[in-house]
Amino acid sequence: MAKYGSRGRRVLEEPEEVLNLAQRFLARLKSQWPWLLAGLAAVAVVLGGWGIYSYFKGRQEEKAGAAWAQVRSKTEGLGAKQEILKDLETVMRDYPGTRAAQEAARWRAHLLYHQKNYAEAAKAYASLIQGRDPGWDTLIAESLSYCYEGMGDFRQAAEVLKGAADKASEAFKGELRQRLALLLELAGDHQQAATYWRQLLDHPPSPNLVPYLREKLAAATAAAAKK
Repeated sequence: MAKYGSRGRRVLEEPEEVLNLAQRFLARLKSQWPWLLAGLAAVAVVLGGWGIYSYFKGRQEEKAGAAWAQVRSKTEGLGAKQEILKDLETVMRDYPGTRAAQEAARWRAHLLYHQKNYAEAAKAYASLIQGRDPGWDTLIAESLSYCYEGMGDFRQAAEVLKGAADKASEAFKGELRQRLALLLELAGDHQQAATYWRQLLDHPPSPNLVPYLREKLAAATAAAAKK
């Protein structure tokens, strides 16, 4: 069985030493008490502030969602009128930073594109690139490339799509590379187009596409050789 050491016996036998230890502890605690109170107060302020922020953030999201739902019901079909675009801009202005505002901004860009207002649609899509979610940014970059294609700027459409094609998932990469090759052909850069046709042929999205890809690669290679 474990035995008390001499130190333990002395403490038990001498109550004054116990009292002195307690007094020293209390004195030390007293000297540090203001700092402890300040620390507790700071933690309380942070927790309270976070609670208030979360509450109002939740309320903001609810209001934004309700406002977005009202506007969204008007956008069924793509025959959007100018007042609907203004409603979308109101949601974006009144509820910044909310999911509803992001959806309103995306839908505004979508409607501008279908109204053939490609320049404004391009600005709208460009503002949606976040740099945090590769999947989201890839979809936005693809939409942005369609805007530049609509303006006849095939070179810029291809440039926007290059980064997206490199970062896309394997399931989506083939589709983006095919579109990129076609844009490069339209831009007159047959050598770069051949590079992407060759990549597609090395990893065809579907065996049924192999004859088509071979034909496109041969045509792009021949066109590049003429320059």
